[in-house]
Amino acid sequence: MERKLMLIIFFMALILTYGCAADQADEAIEGAESPTRVFAEPLAIPENVAAMDHILAVITELGERLNAEAGYYGDLHDVIVANGNRQGPEHLELWEILYEMRVETGATYLYSLIDGGGAFNQVIVDSLDPEDMDPYGYEYEKEFATVEVFKKAKPFVALDAWMDEYGEGLHKSGFAPIFNSKGEIAFLLGIDYHVPELKPFEELWNY
Repeated sequence: MERKLMLIIFFMALILTYGCAADQADEAIEGAESPTRVFAEPLAIPENVAAMDHILAVITELGERLNAEAGYYGDLHDVIVANGNRQGPEHLELWEILYEMRVETGATYLYSLIDGGGAFNQVIVDSLDPEDMDPYGYEYEKEFATVEVFKKAKPFVALDAWMDEYGEGLHKSGFAPIFNSKGEIAFLLGIDYHVPELKPFEELWNY
């Protein structure tokens, strides 16, 4: 009986503590200059994300979430690029957003890309844990999908699947343009999904 009473008191104390913390967090958000993130309900990720329309739906919604803030996240990314590193608070803020999105969607990788000129795109924000991130500005060869997104300013899914060099298996990618407050494409949001169901179809692979 005494143990039950102690447990009840303990949980009541937790509830009160959480309530106070939540009130303080709400006040902090209301007083912040950056916009409050109001995201849609969590996505119901299809089991077969290899289908182009499924990946397209996911990357399109994520892109719409970021673009809904009137260019805020594009401007944030522009500052990161201008800084030339991942040291500032702007990177931390955007990294946290992308990290949450990656976990929510079950993607293997979620990241930002810019046009690095020539034949390469560059990774700026990588949503992995710091010890697993690609280096700032890491170059990836341009592909048809990223060229199309920059050209047409709308989401696109890669035509081919590719084998991950870090042992995560066969993947398929999608990309969406993220705009700054000037209406310019600040970066591409990229997402990579593990698609083992495509393994038997080697004609769809791109090594």
